[in-house]
Amino acid sequence: MSLGWYRPSPLPEGEIAPDFSVDSTAGPLTLSEELAHGPIVLIFYMGDFGTTCSWVLSKFRELWPELDRRGIRLWAVSRDGIDAHRRYRSRMGFPFPLLSDPGSEVISAYGCRIGNHDIYEGMAGRAVYVIDEEGIIVYAWAAEEDPAQVPDYIGLREFIESFRAPR
Repeated sequence: MSLGWYRPSPLPEGEIAPDFSVDSTAGPLTLSEELAHGPIVLIFYMGDFGTTCSWVLSKFRELWPELDRRGIRLWAVSRDGIDAHRRYRSRMGFPFPLLSDPGSEVISAYGCRIGNHDIYEGMAGRAVYVIDEEGIIVYAWAAEEDPAQVPDYIGLREFIESFRAPR
């Protein structure tokens, strides 16, 4: 059952990932430049310090060693500011950078922007993309019925295992 105000338009597998440049807890990042160093898992989440978002990102923290072993980086995007991201990352011990998208441009480009809601307007509904070195989306998952739906961790782990051998 879909919520009436939540109508995401997630990008499909096989599409070219929209390029972007943002500030992050690792400094400025530009997707097209960073793909030269290997594939990226791009996670969209609603915001810092929320109970469910913290649980979701903690699950990705558990997946981090396997991604790192395979030469795959992980970035997490929300519209929160860089100062909040720094505090959140420090508190939660995330080994991956948090990217700041205060104007929701990247969130919108990837089709997961929440619109038409008085509280959540502009936030990201949850989505996960794997982008290969060529800039192609090779895995896509998005919360399509409820922006708080949790990602398919098992499906992502299975994809990662078949996508890239360990280094």
